[in-house]
Parts: sequence; structure tokens; C-alpha cells
Amino acid sequence: MAKEAKDSGRKERDKSGWQAQKSAMMRDTILDAALDCFVTIGYANTTTARIAERAGVSRGAMLHHFPSKSELMQAAVEYLHQKLVGLYASHIEKVPLDLPVDERNRAGLEGYWTYLRSDLYVAYHELCVAGRTDPELQDILEDSIARFDEAIVESNRRLFPEWSERGELYELAMDITKFLMEGMAVSQIVSQREKRVNRMIDYLGDRLEEIFHEGDEVGAAIHRHSLRK
Repeated sequence: MAKEAKDSGRKERDKSGWQAQKSAMMRDTILDAALDCFVTIGYANTTTARIAERAGVSRGAMLHHFPSKSELMQAAVEYLHQKLVGLYASHIEKVPLDLPVDERNRAGLEGYWTYLRSDLYVAYHELCVAGRTDPELQDILEDSIARFDEAIVESNRRLFPEWSERGELYELAMDITKFLMEGMAVSQIVSQREKRVNRMIDYLGDRLEEIFHEGDEVGAAIHRHSLRK
């Protein structure tokens, strides 16, 4: 009798665990479909009906997991955030730490460029553009953007420990890299794109070397600029 009760309890736990796993898989399928919609048809054209269709789920299943579009967008942004952090880290972690700093700079830039060309980044950029005229979406994005920037800073500190004590110089190097490369990623350059992008990455690598090796001079220039404000 006791054995039968024990077996019954185990079966119930197994069933409950499988149902939870199945529910999580369904949830991820819906969120993957949402990200795919952002990339292929844009945020403005993305509806819960289209997401459900792309995910291959019923309207009822969609509402069971996400009763409103607002809740779906909140979950999609968080899901995207986790994937972006993982993707960025995967590219950065491939760079050998025993390379000279200049070679690590270049390898890091190439890894960053690969990341910026991913569908995940396209989805992120699409949401950021849409958030400009959608206050609700912008509110959802703000926390994710801040946390993502923090994650990038920490990943880069592990890859480039030499920059850790550079203070404002490190922030300058980060900003130059971010704004230049993200601008290239969303530009509409078509003619000789690969050649022009490689030329800009080479140029950026040279500027980062200057900032790193001529830190005192660059730091003094930053200080003079801050005094003018």
C-alpha cells in the first residue's frame, strides 16, 4: 500500500514537472516568434495574432501565457535581453586573454561587429526605434538597456583588465566603440560595404591604441573639455 502511494506520488511529480517544462517550452516558442516578427515585419506590424500564427499556437494558448500585448512585450524584452547578453559574452569570451592588448582590441572589435550583425541585435534596434514614439515600450526598454550596458562593461573589463584603471579613458574608448560601430551596423551603406567596414574597424583599432598608449595626453584633453562645461 505504501509502495503504491509512493509510486503514485512520483508519477504526479513527474507529470507536474513535464507540464511545467512543456509550458516553459511553449512560452519560449511564443517569445522566439515575437523576436522573429520584430526582425522580419517590424514592431509596428507585429500583433499578437501574427505572433501566435508564427509560433503555431492557438489564440487561446497565447492568451493563457500572455493575457495582454503589454505583458507579451515585457516578457519579449526580458527574453531578448538575456539572449543579447549571452550572445555578446559568447563572442567576447572567444578572444584569448594571452594576446597583446592591441591584438585583443582588434579581436574584440571583430567579435562586437559579428554580434551587431545578428538578428537579435536587429530585433533590439527595431524595439529601440519604436520606443521613440511608444512611451509604454520605452519604459519597458529603459531598465533592460541599462542592465545590458552594465553587462557589456563587465565583460569588457574581463577581456581588457589593462583598461580598468583608466577611468574616463575607458569610458571614452567604450563610447567611441559603441557609437561608431552601432552606427555602421544600422547604416544603409551598400557599395563596397565589407571593404569600408573593415577600414573603419582598422581606424577604430588605431584610435583605441592611441587612447590606451597616450592615456595621459588624452586624459588631459578630456579634463580640459570638462572644465568648459
